[in-house]
Amino acid sequence: MISSMTGFFFGEQDTKFGNLVIEIRTLNSRYFELQLKLSDELRIYESQIRELILAKISRGKIDCRVYLRPNEVGFNTKKIDANEIKSLIQSVEKIAGHIKNPALIDPIEIMKLLGTVKEGVDSRYISKIILTTFPRAIQKIIADRQREGGNISKVILNNAKAIEKLINQTKKIMPTAIKIHQGKIQKKFKEALIDIEGDRLKQELLIFIQKSDVTEEIDRLESHLKELKRLLTVKEPVGKKMDFLMQEFNREANTLGSKAISVDISQISVELKVLIEQIREQIQNIE
Repeated sequence: MISSMTGFFFGEQDTKFGNLVIEIRTLNSRYFELQLKLSDELRIYESQIRELILAKISRGKIDCRVYLRPNEVGFNTKKIDANEIKSLIQSVEKIAGHIKNPALIDPIEIMKLLGTVKEGVDSRYISKIILTTFPRAIQKIIADRQREGGNISKVILNNAKAIEKLINQTKKIMPTAIKIHQGKIQKKFKEALIDIEGDRLKQELLIFIQKSDVTEEIDRLESHLKELKRLLTVKEPVGKKMDFLMQEFNREANTLGSKAISVDISQISVELKVLIEQIREQIQNIE
């Protein structure tokens, strides 16, 4: 099953030291790009978190934020220092001088600010929480990406079926188109009073058949279709392989257009390129 590069996860986990918050956003990118932001007390887990992501995601831009909202434990008036209060009030009044109609200073809020006690963090405990919570977050992201990948796969398969119809249509048109064009050449020879049984006409017809033969292009398009369908079923990331395959598809469609001997085949070439471009746009979001 193919996987999209787009996904989002937001989750919170209660711990005895506060709320552990994990936010992961994955977006399209040609390469693997990881931006990891951790709160100060969680920086020691950066390498572990990075490894967990790398083990499951191979392509795309990943923005990941992990932080702890610590618990505030109690309010201790004994901890309040009069000099700190004085300094804080002076700073507040200085700032207030630049504000029109500033609010009055609330002494209780100042006491809370200076008297709040914050609990320390037990690194072993938090490590266990992260190592159990983060893999679940990654798994949910992967599930989102795979679900979106399934939708993309349906769009690609619909376009692949349309391409297959155009290939079969070309196979049916070609014999008749060749006969019509051969008739036109013979008519020109007759009008020019050139012997239509001569070697010159035979040579002209041979050159025409060689230039208009699209058997190889049809065969390669059919081969590319088989490969495209196969890639949609494999488990590993296939975005880059599909992108290259679309270049090959487009090359054959262009050659088919350059060899076109009828308006119908020219139109088929154009329709093929439109379908191929639509697939290519979808592939830009495949891991």
